[in-house]
Amino acid sequence: MSKKTIAVLFGGISVEHEVSLVSSKFVISNLDPSKFSLLPIFISKEGCWQRAVVENWPEGETPALIPNSEIVPMLQGSSPGRLAEIIKGEVTKIFSVDAVFPVLHGTFGEDGSVQGLIDLMGVPCVGVDLLGSSLCIDKIVSKTILRDNGIPVVSFFGFAKTGWENDKEAILRRIEDEIGFPCFVKSSNLGSSVGVSKVGSPAVIADAVEASFDFSERVVVERAVLNLREVEVSVIGNQDPKASLPGELVVQGGFYDYEKKYHDESTELCIPCDLDQKIQDEIRTLALASYSALCCTGMARVDFLVDADTEQVFVSEINTIPGFTPISMYPKLWEASGIPVGEMLEMLVELAEQRHRMRRELRTDFSGSR
Repeated sequence: MSKKTIAVLFGGISVEHEVSLVSSKFVISNLDPSKFSLLPIFISKEGCWQRAVVENWPEGETPALIPNSEIVPMLQGSSPGRLAEIIKGEVTKIFSVDAVFPVLHGTFGEDGSVQGLIDLMGVPCVGVDLLGSSLCIDKIVSKTILRDNGIPVVSFFGFAKTGWENDKEAILRRIEDEIGFPCFVKSSNLGSSVGVSKVGSPAVIADAVEASFDFSERVVVERAVLNLREVEVSVIGNQDPKASLPGELVVQGGFYDYEKKYHDESTELCIPCDLDQKIQDEIRTLALASYSALCCTGMARVDFLVDADTEQVFVSEINTIPGFTPISMYPKLWEASGIPVGEMLEMLVELAEQRHRMRRELRTDFSGSR
């Protein structure tokens, strides 16, 4: 059986660019070379696509790139899945790929933009498609959908920068009256805890909001869960998804911020977590319900907030391109649930192909008869 050619996109125009480098190296290292040929494509912070050389790739750094090259995705036409390599203004190669695996965290990668482009190329896209990606990336939209589907979320509200600038005092009063302190202030459409502040008093709330607006046009403020336990579940599948065992993050000294996620080894990953089995079952059920409500396909990691005193469970958010670093929960949870990394990545490619076949069976014209 011939190998499938997978284009792996990484880097990207995002504050999570550096995280993507680590995740993509992990993915590339664990895709079975006997089954897959890889076309690694680095996307710079300026948005340039270049073919990468991933042999001897230094940890945490940008890999070597083909000099003066530019990769350009081509619309499907009669030959889907083509990418052109241009050097000094001339097309030097045409690559044909069987699927695209975007390992792009945050904006212009996890928000549906690149998923739409891959759709236009006419090939399977690994992970959540355009609709689910765009719903999940925005915390205000996703929390509203979850709440309207009866899925528990903490008290929250969101607002745009123009609203903040027009009536800052009214928003500050609303935060104090409806949310209270401590609370979290977050950029609406970022992950990896970028643009997030934990606020303990009214004195510093305005500064936290301003800081979040540096990264996003909208901000969400949500009530902090006291005596917090942070639990995560990995989900895989299309219309019949499966949830992993829940795992708990035991964070030393504060919330799980960017530094603790990627540089601080003091955080413990307890897999499986030691919560009561009834609560674990509830968490897994809510993970699947959230996945379905937000139109997810392929994969996602669902994050939970558990009040250790009341045992109340809240869905925090869904990550549609979860971290794939060596310490990330998504692959570790599947390993603990009996699916090794290589097998899990192969499943993700197969799920993308399955979804692509189903979509191609849909009619794209209307002649009045079947």
